[in-house]
Amino acid sequence: MIQVELINSHSEDYKMIIRSKGHAGYAKKGNDIVCAAVSVLLEHTMQNLTSVRVSDDGVNYSATIFNVDEGDKRLIRALGNTLASIANQYPNNLKLIATR
Repeated sequence: MIQVELINSHSEDYKMIIRSKGHAGYAKKGNDIVCAAVSVLLEHTMQNLTSVRVSDDGVNYSATIFNVDEGDKRLIRALGNTLASIANQYPNNLKLIATR
C-alpha cells in the first residue's frame, strides 16, 4: 500500500511537507496503475510549485514546499482531492493522511 501524508506546517515561513512511501500492490512493479497515478500526480505538482525541495529514493518520497502562496495552495488542494479520489477507488492500495 502507498501511504501519502500531507502535512500542513504552521511555521512563520508557512511550509508544507508531502511524504509518500510504499508500493500500491495493485500489480507488479512497472505495471501498477495506482503507483503510476500517484507518481505522475506528485511529479506534476512539484514541478509547478514556487519553491520546493524533493527527496526521492524510489521508495520514500519527501517534498518540502516553502513560502506557500495562493497558487501553491490551489495545486496542493488539487493534489489532495485527486489522491483522495484514487484512495476511494483503490482503498487497498492507497491511503491518504492529511495533517492540519
